[in-house]
Amino acid sequence: MEKEEQIIGMLEQIMGTLGEHGEKLDEHTRILGEHDKKLEEHSAQFRENKEILHALMTGQEYLKAEMDGMKIANAKEFGDVKEKIDVVSTNLDLLREDTWANKVDIRRIKNTMGME
Repeated sequence: MEKEEQIIGMLEQIMGTLGEHGEKLDEHTRILGEHDKKLEEHSAQFRENKEILHALMTGQEYLKAEMDGMKIANAKEFGDVKEKIDVVSTNLDLLREDTWANKVDIRRIKNTMGME
């Protein structure tokens, strides 16, 4: 009977150890469940951040295209303004020449008439 008692004692000890291991496994299962929830939260946050970054990139591309369009429009306007300035400069040179020629003519006429 002594061997039976030893075997029963060993089995009780093994069952106790298995109970402890079961409790530890339950605790680890609970911890893994919490980690799974955090992982889901982080995944949701990453998806949201991805959408925000995508929207920002799309917005930047739109602004870049708009700025490129503005640069082209400004370059055209600058070309038009430069062309007009060149025309005005040419007209000013012609006006200066005409004014000088008129002054010379007026002086000749005054000299001829004896007004000077």
